Amino acid sequence: MPHINELELCIELINSAKTPEEAFSYFCAILAESGYDRITYSLVTDHPSLGLPKQHGLVTSYPEDWMSYYNDHNYISVDPVVQKVLTSKTPFFWGDLVADPNLSPKSKLLMNQAAESGLNSGIAFSLQGEPGEVVGIGIARNDSYQEPKDYDFLAKAYLLATYFHETYRAMVMKKVNNAPFVTNREKDVLYWGAEGKTDPEIAIILGITVNTIRFHWKSIFSKLNARGRSYAITKSIRLGIIVPELVQSPYRSR
Repeated sequence: MPHINELELCIELINSAKTPEEAFSYFCAILAESGYDRITYSLVTDHPSLGLPKQHGLVTSYPEDWMSYYNDHNYISVDPVVQKVLTSKTPFFWGDLVADPNLSPKSKLLMNQAAESGLNSGIAFSLQGEPGEVVGIGIARNDSYQEPKDYDFLAKAYLLATYFHETYRAMVMKKVNNAPFVTNREKDVLYWGAEGKTDPEIAIILGITVNTIRFHWKSIFSKLNARGRSYAITKSIRLGIIVPELVQSPYRSR
């Protein structure tokens, strides 16, 4: 596995990946060579372009028990790393946040618990996607060794993280663009179904018969290989056919 000092070889390796998951595994393996064996790639804002809501750890090698605990406690709302990613376009060391005297007690608790879970000496990168879409990449060590700030490593890791981000995003976008074709009327049915409307209610809203609504559902199920409304709606969001932020607006106002 190439070391990050061999940046060109690292980029070539990530570029050779055939899937987003493989690209992430290469990214993780490269950083592990420098001791950073805990990586997470998070959507810190909603991503309409991917049809995905904000989420901590879209792909991650963080400990599973920590990820479950983090999400169960909705720590994304008090995570100082996430807040810094949203406001800073430059990479930063987690230690600078921990040393901040203005850090809230909840945020301090989160950072201490993260360290106890094996997330030490972390670095974060803020990366931009489409307008308004922000990704955060966090890298951390499992060991408790507190090395001095290495700005040379920080710069190289930032370049590699940026390249990985662009590669990973392009691969995911390709998957989204390969989604089955769904007509505008079928999208209307999906959006109103996501609003919790019944078939008779959707029929009234769209000015068509209930039988026509059921015909559209049958077509949607076939195209998405889905056996029910809930699964069809969930899958259509995952594939980017309908966008989560539009489920309530403008559809709710109609």
